[in-house]
Amino acid sequence: MSDPDDVPSPEPAERPNRPGPEALYGVKDLTEDTAQKLVRAIERSHPVRTLRGSQVATAIVGTVGFALFLVGIENAIADIPVLENGWGAMAVGLILLAAAGVLIRRFME
Repeated sequence: MSDPDDVPSPEPAERPNRPGPEALYGVKDLTEDTAQKLVRAIERSHPVRTLRGSQVATAIVGTVGFALFLVGIENAIADIPVLENGWGAMAVGLILLAAAGVLIRRFME
């Protein structure tokens, strides 16, 4: 048989150690302060000051970053089923080029 002490109470159980909405009030300020400290620490570092002083090094870092971004886009597009096929990719590319042409034409008027 069942013990009367095992019957759940109709009151909702308290959730110990769980923050409520009041815990989120200072989060934005804390995040902004932490971001500012991180930026200041990075700007003071020797490699960043060296890169800022050299246009060639900055160009290389920017070029590598842009190349990695393009590789990421290529990998993301490869996961789209329509674009896995070469013909599908060409068709979508032509549609995008036509749309860009129409937009440029409207801006030129």
